[in-house]
Amino acid sequence: MERIFQTIWEMSLFAVPVILILAICSNLLGKHYGARWRYLVWLVVAIRLCVPIQLSLPGRMEIMQVQVPSVQSGTREVLAQRTPDYFVQKEPNEPIQQPSVEQTQAVSEEKTDMFDFLLAYPYVLWLGGVLGFLAWQGWKYYDFRRMLKRSRRNILDASVLDTYYGLCREMGLQKRPAIYFCEALPSPLCVGLFRTAVYLNSEEREPAEMRLILKHELTHCKRKDLWFKGILLLARALHFFNPFVHWMARLAEKDMELSCDLVVMADCGMAEREAYSMAILRTVREAKSKNMQMSTAFSGGKEELKMRFENIFDMTQKKRGIALFLAAALVVCGGTAFVGCAESETTEKTLSGTVYGDYTEETVHELYGAKLQYIGDHIGVGKILGLLPLPEGVTNDSEGIELYTDKEPYGVRRHLQWQSNAETAYTVDGESYTDDRWMQIQGMIFLALVENAGDYNLSLHHADAADGQVVTSFSFDREQAKKYFGEQDLRDFASDEGTFRNFVLTINRYFYEGISTPEQILALSQMDAAAAQERMQEMASGDFLEETKEDQSLSYQMILADSLASEIAAQKLTSSNYADYLKCTQYDELVKLGEPALRAFLSEFAEGSIRDDLEGYIKTSACQDILGEHRDKDVLPTPTEWYRNYTATDSTYCAFFTYGDTDTTLYTEDLAKKYSMGGADQYSVVAAGKDERLRAVYTALSDRFNKYSNAGYTTTIYAPLIEGIKENGNRMQVFAVIFDSSYTMSRTKKGYALFERGGSVVPSRLDFEKRNGKWILTDWTQAEDGSYYADSIKKMCDGDNALAKKMISYDSDACQMLLWQNMIYYMKANYGGVELPIYFDSYMEEKNIKKISKFIDITPTYDE
Repeated sequence: MERIFQTIWEMSLFAVPVILILAICSNLLGKHYGARWRYLVWLVVAIRLCVPIQLSLPGRMEIMQVQVPSVQSGTREVLAQRTPDYFVQKEPNEPIQQPSVEQTQAVSEEKTDMFDFLLAYPYVLWLGGVLGFLAWQGWKYYDFRRMLKRSRRNILDASVLDTYYGLCREMGLQKRPAIYFCEALPSPLCVGLFRTAVYLNSEEREPAEMRLILKHELTHCKRKDLWFKGILLLARALHFFNPFVHWMARLAEKDMELSCDLVVMADCGMAEREAYSMAILRTVREAKSKNMQMSTAFSGGKEELKMRFENIFDMTQKKRGIALFLAAALVVCGGTAFVGCAESETTEKTLSGTVYGDYTEETVHELYGAKLQYIGDHIGVGKILGLLPLPEGVTNDSEGIELYTDKEPYGVRRHLQWQSNAETAYTVDGESYTDDRWMQIQGMIFLALVENAGDYNLSLHHADAADGQVVTSFSFDREQAKKYFGEQDLRDFASDEGTFRNFVLTINRYFYEGISTPEQILALSQMDAAAAQERMQEMASGDFLEETKEDQSLSYQMILADSLASEIAAQKLTSSNYADYLKCTQYDELVKLGEPALRAFLSEFAEGSIRDDLEGYIKTSACQDILGEHRDKDVLPTPTEWYRNYTATDSTYCAFFTYGDTDTTLYTEDLAKKYSMGGADQYSVVAAGKDERLRAVYTALSDRFNKYSNAGYTTTIYAPLIEGIKENGNRMQVFAVIFDSSYTMSRTKKGYALFERGGSVVPSRLDFEKRNGKWILTDWTQAEDGSYYADSIKKMCDGDNALAKKMISYDSDACQMLLWQNMIYYMKANYGGVELPIYFDSYMEEKNIKKISKFIDITPTYDE
């Protein structure tokens, strides 16, 4: 602990000039380089301040050594030897005496000893400060989250949810954050490191303004800015005594917001920039009217607002600042090497383990992190090639690399200097061969990591030749990869880091394990495809070679399908013919996804989120190709027409979810005995059979949701979470939060499935009157939207504040699980022997998904 404190102290002192220099540079260079490079530099500084490790240089540099306050070691002996007699317990009958002069002196000496102790062990005081700072911040955060949970409710405005879901898909968010409304907030914000949620403080905004606000918060979520703020908080805690670190955190958060604004405003015109600025200004005014000072994404003082507006309206092209960022990062990370370097020893960096050969765990991690979509990214390609290990005697050639991006197959050629030695060549029966095993490994890895690459080439130049003579060339493409993996696509092996690690391990083992003599190397190179695939299976680490796209997460593939469709539509083509957009590798990959892509797009059709635009045509074409339908190029149906025809001819009867006189034997106690999940099951459709009041509620809901429906391919599942019942003679009021969700049944290649169309959650009061022994609904009152939500519920509850509070802050998890409990009963009662998958597009915790999946087949479309 003492060494850690020493390092923290030294780093904190060194950070002062670094922060000052960076702050000055930020002001001087800001207009030329933009905010992004500053945001990244502050991140590097914060991370460095959180890692108390000395980057020491060999030898001794006394002049730069920093000392912390200390006292002579003799103080420790004094503390250990002295035991003042006034700490000794007195006998009850012993008279109380005033302390003597000697005792008073002892007290004074003890206080001095305590001061000396803190000087001798300053890290104790530092540790106390760190823990106190974290406890204070933790309590503030806990109190804030408690307020949010108490005051929040689900968004009721369908247009806001439509905009939000669309943005999530456009921005490629694999896990969509939950979204809530909280009137108590001064401005929109996002909260949560692991379960991020977006909070709106108003639903009464113009659609264009709401879209910009949501995009701003989702940009923070996508960039993991809350983790950045967490790192800043940790740096402030570790260096709580240094005001410059707290100042740095404020600068960093300001640049984070500026860089976020730039992302939101990318490719936006002047009108959108004006709307965005007005949204910020309006939110600041709202915050001031609520007299709440809270650091959020849409607040700030006059100077900060002025800077943000200048940043938003500045449409000049900024320099990327890569060289500047690297220089600053080098200063930050390398500068501390000159602090505290007394008697340091040179130590080698140890790795957690070796994958195989020259491919270490760290190398594999960096390779996976460098994964690319397009080979035209020359910087990214260069990074991958730079990470691929080379054998002894092989180095980079001055000719560098060439990229082939004009026509398919897209590829790369790497020029290398080559020398003949035991690692690069071998001889069998007097004939020399080039050992290309390392080249094939590189080819496989490159084609796995670069999405649209089809070719990997090497030109080996003789190191001793003055004219750069090419000794040999090597080429590896996706067709050659079939010798080792059959029809398995190399890109599948880079689906996640664990799979990629096993892939690298396996191909290294394939070429080197048990292969030591030249004869064995030659025999390996002459294997046919069947033998090569058998050996690859034997060398496989884990089951990753068995995994196909169908074995991967269905939810992940559905997200991938939507992302690919967006990429295809984003192509910058001059043609107005949508068919030209389908002539790309992304569309081929989309169709290869098959069933997951079909189910993803059918879900969107069911929700009504696919429109008659370019992306809609692309998704419709993909559905047709996956289903094997003939596409008439001269007569093209719109996406809406195609789906209407598809559901009309390929749907089947979908039973209504009702509770009436005809269904009293359908939802029996036997269902509850077999399929109950507990929780709010006392309000389920099965429980209605035992309680006439609950049965009256279900009958009213059935009449409401099925009144205008015909038996066909759509049904609505509903659930009333009862918060209170008031009876007075033959009159009854039921206070409940009504949750409903509609589903469409459609055919897929693998059979029929239910797709969620949408739903709602509405606090309501149902008024009944008893007639002829039955409760008959006489009135239905619902909570109002937007800012009238809470007041309308209080009015509904007619002065019962406790009930109103329960209705406003209802348990959304219990409400959701009650709906799914009814879905389970519905599925088991109507489709007990049929495997009918259900696809839904709403947030749910993993533990709840597991509970439901024990009884029925459900798949979340976006929340994996």
